[in-house]
Amino acid sequence: MLRLLHWDSNFFAMNMAEVSTTSPVTSPYFHHFIDEHQLDFIQALCKIDDLTTVRFLESENFHMADIKVTFETRIDTNAQNKSSLVLATEHDFPVLQNMMTGLFKESRYSCYQHIFGIEKVDELYKLWMEKSIAGSFDDYCLVIKLNEEIIGFVTIKEDLIDRKARIGLLGIDLKHQGNGMGAKLLTELKVFLESRPIEQLVVSTQGRNYNAMNLYIKCGYRIQKMESWYYWTRSRKEDVQMNRP
Repeated sequence: MLRLLHWDSNFFAMNMAEVSTTSPVTSPYFHHFIDEHQLDFIQALCKIDDLTTVRFLESENFHMADIKVTFETRIDTNAQNKSSLVLATEHDFPVLQNMMTGLFKESRYSCYQHIFGIEKVDELYKLWMEKSIAGSFDDYCLVIKLNEEIIGFVTIKEDLIDRKARIGLLGIDLKHQGNGMGAKLLTELKVFLESRPIEQLVVSTQGRNYNAMNLYIKCGYRIQKMESWYYWTRSRKEDVQMNRP
């Protein structure tokens, strides 16, 4: 089935939807949904080895846009350790906002600036950060400091029922990258979560982001799963056909 992405549509100012790959979608239903909702963009995320879904998407003019790699690691229980990370507050947002500019150039949005727009993508991640500090998107944001200066951050969403936490955004200030601060941030994050009712930590990144993947592997994470992002966008030919009297 397909579902409309209302928030995304409003934010990016185009009609957007997502294919659910857990249930079959027929070609007639697909085209009826597109026409009914005047869709401009559709995304689909499927297992990398789900060839049935891949063949259907490609037959409907989707193209593979990106690879999503999800890593996981275990969290030990040790409330005696104390992390150096601190919770970000609204007063930290201006610093974090400046730090984030150009930081997510490997994201699945940033690599399709002709669709999403570079300024809107930048705004998206800053809004994500702002809402996470407030606890209205991810649950909280932690920052790492060097000489009292914020040099990195990570946002976290917790699932206390499954005792799992997920990293949303993670970044190190560009001028502090390459000196081990990313590994330190991840190490300190595990220490922080040891005092929480969390047993598993997961994080996803893009297949082209070799630096991030190497960092997670270096810090003891293992690959949990790999998925493919597929995009469909309306072509000029389709626009002409739909506007005919």
